[in-house]
Amino acid sequence: MNMSNSPVSVHSAAANVPATRPIARAVTTSKRTPLRRTRNALAVMIGLTVVAGGGAASAAEPSGVKDGWTLALPLGGVPLMLGSECPSSVFRDAFERGTLAQPGGAGMPMRYVTHAGYTIQIDLHTITVTDPQGRNTVQHWGDPHENLNGKHIKDWGGEPEWDGSRRSILVGGAKLTMHAAGPQGVVLETAIYDGDRHLRFTNTTNTLLHFTLDADDTAARDAAEYDGETAAFDTDPLALTASYRNVYNEDPAFQRVEGERMLGSTGGCANPNQVNDFYDDPRLGHT
Repeated sequence: MNMSNSPVSVHSAAANVPATRPIARAVTTSKRTPLRRTRNALAVMIGLTVVAGGGAASAAEPSGVKDGWTLALPLGGVPLMLGSECPSSVFRDAFERGTLAQPGGAGMPMRYVTHAGYTIQIDLHTITVTDPQGRNTVQHWGDPHENLNGKHIKDWGGEPEWDGSRRSILVGGAKLTMHAAGPQGVVLETAIYDGDRHLRFTNTTNTLLHFTLDADDTAARDAAEYDGETAAFDTDPLALTASYRNVYNEDPAFQRVEGERMLGSTGGCANPNQVNDFYDDPRLGHT
């Protein structure tokens, strides 16, 4: 998943090409060319084409890919899967992580990639978090609503002990904290804490207010800001199923009440269009 307008950089294409399995029985062509050599050469050619492409041609869906899945380039430039098969492992590296981009310039949506590979996009009052594999998303939008892979799960708050004006999401060691005017108010500011990095945005204009690489400054700012209703969002790297659940609530007095409440999950490779809604929001009739 390339978050800039430039092509994906290639570290070592050969290292990213999976080895083909040995052929069980000898098969020869009319020219007696071993099939294993032909397949290896083809695999190298495909690997070089996919990794070096980075543009529209390399991201296009190849023939034979089932509906609902595309040959996508995750961080590192290696395709995850074809069809609905789950990969035996997911290749990820540090390429482009810890970077902020604003394609199109001032006022346009901003994208930050955390050190763990989660992409956070801020487009005014819509905040979208995408997992490192590019398969699952949590989106906060409107006044504010919460979606998992497009399914409306709940609105902010919903329980007496859940703060309705502040929402945090834990993703791979980073924390995203959003501020709204209230349970029916749009998001006004967003803060990201990612290791030694702290970024703060004003959502009304898509503007970066503050950025630091100072670990002490980041820790101090994090400690001075209560988290509110806090959820965790993560994806199983093999099955690609995502879990979205509340884990605690921290009030303005920094009193934290632990308590896990499952909100939703996704079907992963086996059922890519499935979203399980586990929370019955008492204010909504469709959750």
